[in-house]
Amino acid sequence: MIGLYSPDVPPVPGGVADHTLALAHALARAGSPPVVFARRGEAERFAPVACTTGVATGDLAAAVARFGVRALILQYTPFLYARRGVAPAVVRAARAVADAGVRLALFVHEPFVPFTRLPWLVTGLPQRWQLRQLVRRAAWVYAGVPRFAEQAGRHARNGTVVRVVPVGATLAVSPASRAEARAALGLAADDVAVGVFSPGASGFLPTWIAAAAGRLASHPRVRWIRFGHGSDRPWDGWPAGGRTITLGEGPAEVVARTMRALDLIAAPYVDGLTLRRTSAMLALATGIATVSSTGSLFDPTAGALAACEPTADAFAARLAALVDDAPGRAALAARAGGYAAVASTERLAAVLLADLEPAAERRP
Repeated sequence: MIGLYSPDVPPVPGGVADHTLALAHALARAGSPPVVFARRGEAERFAPVACTTGVATGDLAAAVARFGVRALILQYTPFLYARRGVAPAVVRAARAVADAGVRLALFVHEPFVPFTRLPWLVTGLPQRWQLRQLVRRAAWVYAGVPRFAEQAGRHARNGTVVRVVPVGATLAVSPASRAEARAALGLAADDVAVGVFSPGASGFLPTWIAAAAGRLASHPRVRWIRFGHGSDRPWDGWPAGGRTITLGEGPAEVVARTMRALDLIAAPYVDGLTLRRTSAMLALATGIATVSSTGSLFDPTAGALAACEPTADAFAARLAALVDDAPGRAALAARAGGYAAVASTERLAAVLLADLEPAAERRP
């Protein structure tokens, strides 16, 4: 039996909470439904996958034993476990799980904070100690970013498997047709719909969107579609007026249907495109031509699925060129077709099961 733990699951907001739900369902579709444990959230959302809420970190070892779990996937970012990201309880829980003979798989969504802010100068060191202790008790370490896998892998014991894996889209692709999705937004046949999805995400580059909006301000066929978290904020220099549609946050089905209507998605991040960027992953899963960025964490595997530029000017120029280049958009959308093989939650589930299932079937 495989277990999956995240302190928070939906409807508690958070990328890791959403990913836990998507991963549980992907594992179930692959034929190995896990047992999910969480502190807060609604267990009913996981049905037919079994989910137990009310499990604090300190209760994890007992809960795992009660359900006969032999391999446990621990979702990890420091701030999942404590407001300041320093949580000795998670280290104690990992020690208790490992001491009980359960093999631990650590999924590192973010390892620790950089030393770039005054509070992080204080919390950064204990967060690094915390990661080291968790990695040393793990049989497998997974990360959605090559740099994160490298940072965690420095502390791995001999025999520990360290892999870069996708996170995948946390929303399902809409069943709506492109025509239906565009009709719902009132788009004309010759409109070129450029989407900006969840710009409130950490690391999103609103100034790059402003640069693109300035370049395309007089284009008669461009329609900007702003949707998802933070899309209704008054960003400086952003597209506005009658040719702009601003939806804000909305139900999952509306978000996914809106994505289906687009010709282009503008998704620049300060650290570059990686397989952990679930907003961009939904665009790729939907087959939308995606323009993003390079940066300090840029992953070439993700970059092969999109057009990634190093500067705001280059990003704006690429978007402007694609607006007038339908064959170019089609070719870029075709590149997004590689999502299923390398960037999807289904691909992640396959990797996890290949690693964990032999251990999960083993009896103590």
